Amino acid sequence: MKLHKLLAATSFGLTLVLPMHDAMAWGQLGHRVIGEIAQQNLTDEVNEKITDLLDGASLAEVSTWGDEIRSSGSWDHAAPWHYVSIDDHETWKTVKRNPHGDVIAAMELFEKALRNPNSTIEQKWQALAFYVHFVGDIHQPLHVGYADDWGGNKIKLKWFGENTNLHSVWDTELVEQQGLSFTEMTRFIGRISEKERKQWHGKNYYEWADESKALRKATYTLEKNRDGEDDLRYQYVYDHTPTVKLRLRQAGVRLAEKLNDIFK
Repeated sequence: MKLHKLLAATSFGLTLVLPMHDAMAWGQLGHRVIGEIAQQNLTDEVNEKITDLLDGASLAEVSTWGDEIRSSGSWDHAAPWHYVSIDDHETWKTVKRNPHGDVIAAMELFEKALRNPNSTIEQKWQALAFYVHFVGDIHQPLHVGYADDWGGNKIKLKWFGENTNLHSVWDTELVEQQGLSFTEMTRFIGRISEKERKQWHGKNYYEWADESKALRKATYTLEKNRDGEDDLRYQYVYDHTPTVKLRLRQAGVRLAEKLNDIFK
């Protein structure tokens, strides 16, 4: 089935409700960087299988589909799949998970669909598009966020004098501040050493989430302007750009690791 028809495919397994907040990780630029890094780290055999499944499209192209479909009311049920909420003192054994789903449950579901030999082509395409997107989401620190501030969405502040919120800064502004296209950014940050690969491989979804949970506290150290307002500018960019690049690189390498295993 052609790509434009698959884009219109409906959900095949979950019936959920609208969550308490809206969360879109990394924006188009970040997700495409992750997809491109992953594509470059696929085996030749797996790359051929995925290219065939996607009707010639790349992982970068489908990486943003999980956000784009949210403009359709028929996809409201997918909103909780983009994040998971957990407080500092909670563990995965003690936290009360969202009964309507979260990003970890979604990745588990779509990995299962990709591995299922009985899944249709439409189901596998959709599962792959979602899976690529959610691997990116979980590596954004505020997508493993605090429930009470909606993953930073309630933290109102300024970005170079313009009104926004903390979550949006991490989704979009810090990545786009680099002033690069996704291909340029991939070329600049996509070189992965064998040491890094060994350090990042072999971890499960909960360990990925724990890394984001550990990183998120630093995101709340906000820069102020002369009027005492939270106004994030060059110091905040300088402080957090290394974290942004690290998480994009880790997400890309880990996505490739998982897909190489799923499609082998």
